[in-house]
Amino acid sequence: MTTRIGIAAGVCVTLQVLGGLAMLATSVHGVTGQAVAAPIYVAVAAGLTLWFARRVHSAIAVAAVGVLMVAAAPGVIGALGQFERVAHARQVAATRVSDVSDEPIISERGHTVGVRMTYTVSVPKRGYFAILPSMSAPGQRNERLRLDSHNWTIDGKTEVPFEPGKSHRVVVELYPPILFTARDKRCLQATAVPPLPETASPIPLRVSISESTYGNAYYGGMEQLTTRAYDLADLYRGVLAEGLRPCE
Repeated sequence: MTTRIGIAAGVCVTLQVLGGLAMLATSVHGVTGQAVAAPIYVAVAAGLTLWFARRVHSAIAVAAVGVLMVAAAPGVIGALGQFERVAHARQVAATRVSDVSDEPIISERGHTVGVRMTYTVSVPKRGYFAILPSMSAPGQRNERLRLDSHNWTIDGKTEVPFEPGKSHRVVVELYPPILFTARDKRCLQATAVPPLPETASPIPLRVSISESTYGNAYYGGMEQLTTRAYDLADLYRGVLAEGLRPCE
């Protein structure tokens, strides 16, 4: 191996190591398997570059192979990301939601402030999944209004994993996003209050449950509606009538 070839190989290996370190550093917010793939990538890329350097008598050719290996780092992340998306889509398709029901939530002061939704979930593998609903109403008058999941239990408990082959009973409380809840604390996010249309006849609300096909058109699900009718604007007014303090 000549000096020029050795320098070319050394520079490329250094860049490959830096690429592997970058993969490792970003793995916390990266794709599944990125942390494991980082050292494997460095070992393969550096090993192939050095192997090529010992057998080829051209620094340019060695540099070309080394740079190609450096450019492979984003490709590895892209391939892992594609695998993760396919696996996630299969998991969503295999998640089953059934026995869905809903009822209004009445506060201690007698105001209707949200909707309590109950349903059964079965999943294909063990894990902590945010299989949670959101609600909205059709029509332009309610286009800025919605209900979000705030509090929920799985089989009567919080922070428990879903288990495959088991039917879990999920109970979720949904409120307008102007309401902030955290344990026993409730406050009003006044800056998030949208213009409210006049009261209208209650109608069933659209329901979409994340991490499942239930009402989720993105994953090919059919439109799903609540079993009861609600006036979404009145739910916002119910929260406002609670007289909560603004969130700090």
